[in-house]
Amino acid sequence: MNDRVVAGIDLTPIGRRVAERARLVADAHGLPLHLVSINESSSEAFLDDGLGRLLFERYQKNLVDVANWLRSRATVPVTHQALRGSIGWELVREAKKASLVVVGTSAVDVERCGPIARRVSIMSTGDVLVVRRQPRMPYRKVMAAVDFSKHSETAVEAALRWYPESELTAVFSLPDRWDPALSEAGLFDVEVVAARSTRLKLATERMEEFVARWPSRVKPLVVDGAPPTAIDEVVRRRGVDLVVVANRGAGATRMILLGSVADGVLETMPGDVHVARVEGEFRRP
Repeated sequence: MNDRVVAGIDLTPIGRRVAERARLVADAHGLPLHLVSINESSSEAFLDDGLGRLLFERYQKNLVDVANWLRSRATVPVTHQALRGSIGWELVREAKKASLVVVGTSAVDVERCGPIARRVSIMSTGDVLVVRRQPRMPYRKVMAAVDFSKHSETAVEAALRWYPESELTAVFSLPDRWDPALSEAGLFDVEVVAARSTRLKLATERMEEFVARWPSRVKPLVVDGAPPTAIDEVVRRRGVDLVVVANRGAGATRMILLGSVADGVLETMPGDVHVARVEGEFRRP
């Protein structure tokens, strides 16, 4: 069953954030919501069977409590399931049965992207929503990070599909890594600045062409600076609720990459991040 939203929750406060955000998205699209709580093996911690059973029962009780809490608020069916195994692998498995899987950031430091969220974002066959903030309402301001590639189109289309009522801006950040090389090649500072101004103008024109395929639905924005630092600045300055990036895949192999911009956004953004899955195009070197 691919027409549903799956949320992976745990015993930490971030688990409730994930559940509530998943509920908001599921309600908006009329999709069933399936909650999953995964109890990892405790053998490496040398816990005996009794303590392991106690932990599993605690996970089950928390799952039931959250599911009942959501059912009192949701307009869609809410189901739940307690599993044993590797959290990352089990969530990736569940993602194959869903249109969207929702996970949280690190339980240790909510500002960081933990290993489980990263693994699911990289290896999932579908879209992944990584939740940091406490959800209070549907996303209002959404930004898609683009580089004018087909992957970028996927990010914009995902934003429009999942968050149609939000204000959507497509942002391109002009990298500055070539400027030092130009200086070392013999250009004067004024020439480097002039060349950069020309590139910004060309990027702005290219952005106008890019968003023209979605008339009046996507606002264009070109910023100056290395991504994702410049994107992070825009997010903070404009109060963006969600950033959408494309996951660059490598087909049927396990060689699946996020891409440098997507990886940086996932790690550093102060808000939530939606990773839109792109079909892989793996080629042997």
